Amino acid sequence: MNNIDSKEWDAMMLKYKFAKTKLEADLEILLKEYEYKNEYNPVEHIKSRLKSERSILKKLEEKGYEKNVENIKKHIHDIVGFRIVCSFLSDVYDIVGIIKNSKTFKIINESDYIANPKDTGYTSYHLNVLVPVHLEEKLEYIEAEIQIRTVAMDFWASLDHKLQYKLPKEIPLHLQRELLECSDEIKVIDVKMQHLYEVIKKYIENNKEV
Repeated sequence: MNNIDSKEWDAMMLKYKFAKTKLEADLEILLKEYEYKNEYNPVEHIKSRLKSERSILKKLEEKGYEKNVENIKKHIHDIVGFRIVCSFLSDVYDIVGIIKNSKTFKIINESDYIANPKDTGYTSYHLNVLVPVHLEEKLEYIEAEIQIRTVAMDFWASLDHKLQYKLPKEIPLHLQRELLECSDEIKVIDVKMQHLYEVIKKYIENNKEV
């Protein structure tokens, strides 16, 4: 049963909207500064979203919690979601470093699914941060999730999501194996592209010195 009245819901979601706007601006500043200092833009694109009411309540139900604001704040960690897609593996960790070294956010959780992929083959780097939102009467910290991944990882994750959506809850074992094989192949591509990037970067640096 949903115990949240509409006014209470709107007040809660307004704060998450503020956090999304604040995070968008702060990330843009951090990444633009990095680009200026390094003369290199590591970001292919950034996507952001607010989780829908339906998705929030469904996730809370799946976790077995009563539908109220307190449980949403405590147990739903990705109402504000950002996805930063990079060109190369090294870019992922550079951006993780930029965010972690910033004084703007509080990091409350991080998961390196690149070093430790999920059983499905999913790879990405997740950071859960608290975003400071200055309200009229007080300062509040609102949680947001930032996913950082390469183009190749994003390609696999997007297709996997579409396939999972179309398939029944119990995915046949042979399809699970094939998805995992695709993930392994994409990891190999990422490593190869990183190697090529390093070689080309070194070549350019050497030629500058001539």
